[in-house]
Amino acid sequence: MPSWNIHIAHAEGLLEDGGPFAGVVRDRNAFLFGNFVPDIYVGYMVPSVAEPIPYRVTHFAAPEHIPKPREAEFWHTYVAPMAHELGITDVLADGANAAPGASAGRTIILALDDDVARGCTSDAAGRPTDSAARKALIIEAGSLAREVAHVSPAHTPNYELKVDPALTASLQVQAFEAVRETDKAVDARRSQFDMVLGTWTHLLADTIWNQRVSDFLDELGQKPSRDFRIKKQGDFDQFGKSLRIDAFPVATPRLLDAAAAFPQHAIDGCSVLYTVAIAHEIVRTNSLVGEPEYRLLTSEFFAQTFNEVQRTAANLIRERL
Repeated sequence: MPSWNIHIAHAEGLLEDGGPFAGVVRDRNAFLFGNFVPDIYVGYMVPSVAEPIPYRVTHFAAPEHIPKPREAEFWHTYVAPMAHELGITDVLADGANAAPGASAGRTIILALDDDVARGCTSDAAGRPTDSAARKALIIEAGSLAREVAHVSPAHTPNYELKVDPALTASLQVQAFEAVRETDKAVDARRSQFDMVLGTWTHLLADTIWNQRVSDFLDELGQKPSRDFRIKKQGDFDQFGKSLRIDAFPVATPRLLDAAAAFPQHAIDGCSVLYTVAIAHEIVRTNSLVGEPEYRLLTSEFFAQTFNEVQRTAANLIRERL
């Protein structure tokens, strides 16, 4: 139910410094991509899917009008075994676990929320805690702000540069291959784990958002209908476009390899490229003129549910790792 701009905002917020995800995730690019994985083969977001996989399969959900993914089942099937294999269990001990409810990253604030505290920092066992040393071990996702700063100067009228198109295009191939060298500080298996963790984050978000929409429908005394779905999705579209987002996944060799090794099902390279392109376009065009004008749901509903996802994800990763 939540659109990809909402999933991006959740991922960006969870990776902000001070939260448990910042202490666990090493490949932020893979983690962000994982936040799209359950939707890739469903067929609505990514084109050219030869044989769509039903939502109930990719999302571990029962077939119903407003399905609720079984995020715990996915965690215990995929996240927990990989965490144990890589020695990631108990990495948040003595840090985040000491402060229940601590930093859930970005939240939407309509009024002061005492449940969202700040200031909890943590790092994986055996990893440097110095900020500069930690950043050297992190693979970042793409950033629209960085991209604009890099690309825009080449298109200004006074930018003097003799361009050989063939030579310039060949540099892209070299840059793509060079990424393999810069990525070596993070183990490939760790990137696979971060993608799986991002996938779980998507499922958790869908679980909470879908449950809260069901609760809202129950409070109205209504049943799912076409009119309800149209108004609801229109409200979600407006809310998603009201969020400030910047990050998008980049199709690096490491990301393609991690996607091909995704444990639930391999993700082909073409679908990875489509997904990355769609995510980039979502970030590039994500804006809303004026304030959202909701037809069914409310600003309070969106703020409370968004914050609930952030808090729950932060608390669960502390409890389970």
